[in-house]
Amino acid sequence: MLKIHEIHNRDSLMALAEYCRDVFHYSGKDMESLVGRLLAGEEQKLESHVIYAECLGEMAGFIIFCYYPQNKVGFLEALVVMDEFRNQGIGAELYWNMIEMLREKHPECIGHVLEMCQDEANFLERKRFFLRQGSIPLDLGFFMKDPEVNQIRMLYHPYRIDQRYSLGLMKNILKEINSDIIH
Repeated sequence: MLKIHEIHNRDSLMALAEYCRDVFHYSGKDMESLVGRLLAGEEQKLESHVIYAECLGEMAGFIIFCYYPQNKVGFLEALVVMDEFRNQGIGAELYWNMIEMLREKHPECIGHVLEMCQDEANFLERKRFFLRQGSIPLDLGFFMKDPEVNQIRMLYHPYRIDQRYSLGLMKNILKEINSDIIH
């Protein structure tokens, strides 16, 4: 039986931060920033959340995301499903719970952005997953001509079918996210 929980206590956050250090190679400063943002709550303009899936008493996966109020957009920081729980729908369950939480807490939220580094393992599998969930790729070449940026793949998941996009909107979203992103 799968249960979905939101993490609120420091010990659970520290365990997740350690996992992020080991798997995503977060530095000590990155982990401190992540835990600080998650514990800051409403004192900060950036609202961060962690939801985790529990299956038979074990953590099956988690998702870290935040909300950027200036552009009314979410950012998916990380979606992780532990190896022994893969291909069971847990990633999709976490993903849609994140969307539900963003829409419930922030009805003005227009969508969310996520980043996928191309050089990481299972890139094509992860890309297919996010495309199946409704995300669309962004061409960062429109925004920047930096060779390092060419290694980053951004996806955007709109929450409304009739949503209007503009180069200015996407540029503003990327600027706001870039001001707080940990990587």
